[in-house]
Amino acid sequence: MKINEKRLLNNLRALREFTDTPGMGVTRFSYGAQDNKAREYILKRAEGVGCSISVDPLRNIRIGLPQNIPGRKTVMAGSHVDTVRNGGWLDGIYGVCGALEAMETLSEGYSDGIPLFNYEMVIFAEEEGSNFGSTMTGSKFISGKYGEEDLDSLRREDGKSLRQVLENLPQRYEDRYLSGNLSDIAHTRWDFSKIKTMLELHIEQGPILDREGLSLGIVESIFGMRVIEVTLTGVGNHAGATPMSERYDAMCAAAESVLEAESVVRGDSDRRTVVTVGRMEVYPNCSNVIPERVVFTLEIRDKDQSKIDGFMETVKEKIRDIARKRGVGCLMYEHSKSAPLRLSDRLISSMKKAALEKSLSFKVMDSGAVHDACMVAEHADTGMIFVPSINGRSHVPQEDTGERELLSGAQFLLDTVISEIEN
Repeated sequence: MKINEKRLLNNLRALREFTDTPGMGVTRFSYGAQDNKAREYILKRAEGVGCSISVDPLRNIRIGLPQNIPGRKTVMAGSHVDTVRNGGWLDGIYGVCGALEAMETLSEGYSDGIPLFNYEMVIFAEEEGSNFGSTMTGSKFISGKYGEEDLDSLRREDGKSLRQVLENLPQRYEDRYLSGNLSDIAHTRWDFSKIKTMLELHIEQGPILDREGLSLGIVESIFGMRVIEVTLTGVGNHAGATPMSERYDAMCAAAESVLEAESVVRGDSDRRTVVTVGRMEVYPNCSNVIPERVVFTLEIRDKDQSKIDGFMETVKEKIRDIARKRGVGCLMYEHSKSAPLRLSDRLISSMKKAALEKSLSFKVMDSGAVHDACMVAEHADTGMIFVPSINGRSHVPQEDTGERELLSGAQFLLDTVISEIEN
């Protein structure tokens, strides 16, 4: 079977328009108005081919071909539709559109309209963590990593909890398919005994495939991560009247901490570990006041848990030393974490064989970014397919992938779905 190339590209381009920041990248946070529009667009396409649809209380969506065979395990594919602020047009949504295209192509491949296999596509909620600061929120609930207490502990910047946001959502198109409620959050967890395979198609979000001129990546391992939040508290004072010798500047302590963390991780012998400070808040944030308090997040990622832990403990001790030296207070707490994992060897082997048979240029590689596939991989055979990101750009408006690679990746996903169904 062949995908409908025009339809796939049209879907991607249409969904690109659902953004809160036109002309400045795609901003589509989970549970917002643009998220609702994107989901409505996808659901209407699914309705057009007679699919079954189910939405759980976290707003994860499962869409299945009609008349799935009872007792037969399901092959799944999908990703997420939410984005970071001013992000790219392909992150997440490409995997959703690829899974949708597989759905539509398969539904057209049988003249009687009754497929002889079980296939579902999935849309995970709040993958990016843009609302609540925790990545893969929807998939953490379906896998049991999150439970009842997390509905209240996860909070947006405005203080509203995940429970409050979900309970006060305005009317949405998907409401007609909503099953279960927040008082029985266990209803959200999947029965993994019924799932054979989970596949996630995604842009690489890094430079390797593009730099090496390859069309396809077969993911072997996904990096784990630890994220801490650091609060440094000094003494606010007048910027002009306070001598340098009598300053307890939280911002200077933060700046030195960031550079020290970078220096520590740059010492990684295989140059694989990465550290990032992506969010920083300065108080009172006035040009003529010495900063009294600085709060920032710091994350470390690698595919080796011992390296993540080792570097993190070293960095934390360095930050404490800097705070003591500068006379500022220091508090740190573990914000979130996910363990490194290796994806299904069976799927890696079968996808390598298929890529060779099709004469595709490919690479077996790691993913530095985390994905919803991580949460499923502990329970069912899971595979990931990458296509190149031009110049390695992602999470920015410049994020892009060539049409040929977008089409090739979607076709490879469909071929893999069919192979999993038939074997």
